Amino acid sequence: MRLSVRRSLGVVAVAAAALAATAVPATAATTTANGTLINRTDCNENSYLEIHNNNGRDTLCFANAGTMPVAIYGVNWVESGNNVATLQFQRSLSNPTLETVTLQKWSSWNPGHIHKVISIRIH
Repeated sequence: MRLSVRRSLGVVAVAAAALAATAVPATAATTTANGTLINRTDCNENSYLEIHNNNGRDTLCFANAGTMPVAIYGVNWVESGNNVATLQFQRSLSNPTLETVTLQKWSSWNPGHIHKVISIRIH
């Protein structure tokens, strides 16, 4: 069965929009009300917010002020670097209650094992 050119372009446009909707949030920075950004970055400076997970085998780093929704599982410890940072998290899989913790500059938080961090705010 052959699709018309117009129908084919519509199918391609819908597929491209769906792909963009799933790919962009994972790599893009988030703009806040005052126009500043938070974004993932290489962990090549100790001044970045560092989130260690997977029993310390993985480290994710974030820079710049703003807020970003995330899904980081198995968090073991966090280092704030040169940031005041607030994390919203779910402590265990069996308890859906959300908690928050705010870290001051150059501080660490060692919760043991957090099921999932769902939001990061760098002040």
